[in-house]
Parts: sequence; structure tokens; C-alpha cells
Amino acid sequence: MLYFLENLKYNHELVICDSELSQQAHKELFRFNAEAYLITDETTNVFDIILSTINSCNSTSGTYPTKIHLTLTWENLLRLSLWKATKPTTGDALTLLRNAGITSQELQLLRTADINDIFPYLYYGKQFNILRKICHTAKREMENHLKDRPIRVDCHLIADDTKRIVASSL
Repeated sequence: MLYFLENLKYNHELVICDSELSQQAHKELFRFNAEAYLITDETTNVFDIILSTINSCNSTSGTYPTKIHLTLTWENLLRLSLWKATKPTTGDALTLLRNAGITSQELQLLRTADINDIFPYLYYGKQFNILRKICHTAKREMENHLKDRPIRVDCHLIADDTKRIVASSL
């Protein structure tokens, strides 16, 4: 992780992506240098990378990013929003959705759904305000763990089928 912090002397922004697809979606909009991107693979839990980044930023007195972008798929966005390294349960996801403004009637429909079935319901149901609120929750969680560092965090949600960012904390 320190390798990426050393590269920041030229970038000042770090982008943590949970896949190549996330990186491509982010690059399409922001066009950062390749050195700014930290991409996880299937064997690495993105939550562990986020924790490592937080620990590195909090422990260094030298260079740390002024801004961190998180470009995540649905399940990883839920993990960060709930601050869990493991796959969230449906109950955890429903609590998050209730706090984001989903109605009780909609929650009843989703109570037996797998968490990965919830995203299509929100996305194709055009509930982008709910998706944005969850991005904001993830952003706040990350910023809260960065102690007193003046690091701004932006969180972006990508959809696998569109290969684009579909919601953001911006």
C-alpha cells in the first residue's frame, strides 16, 4: 500500500476500484493517470484494501491523498456502507435501505431477496436517489475512519451490465 502512497506525490488522488470494470468506468469519466488506480482482483477483498489505505493514511506524517475515489459494485458498496468485511446479510441491507428512504411496502417485497437481487430492483426501478444515499453512507463511513485527515472521499457505484457509474456521492 505504501507504494501507492509514494506515487501520490504526482497525483494527490487515489482511486480504489474493486475490478477492472470499475476502473474502466471511472477512467471513462475522470481520465486519471494509471498510477492513481489501485485495482483489486478476485482473490483480494476490497474491504481489506480500504482498511489498509486508511491505516496507511492515518499512520503517515508524510504524503497522503487529498482525495480518494471508491469505485465499487453493489455488494462491495454495501460492505463499505455497513463497514463489514464479509458479505452483508439481507437484514443488514434492508436496514440500510430503510435508512435511505425505502418504503415499508418495498422492504416487505425485498425481505427474502438475496442482496445481489436488490440492486436490479433499485436500478431498473429508477430509484437513483436511494442508490445515491447509499453512496453517501459509504463516503461518510470512509471519512469517519480517516481520523482528522483532510481527505475527501467520493464513492461511485457501477453497474455490471451498463459498465458505467450509475450513482455517486458527488
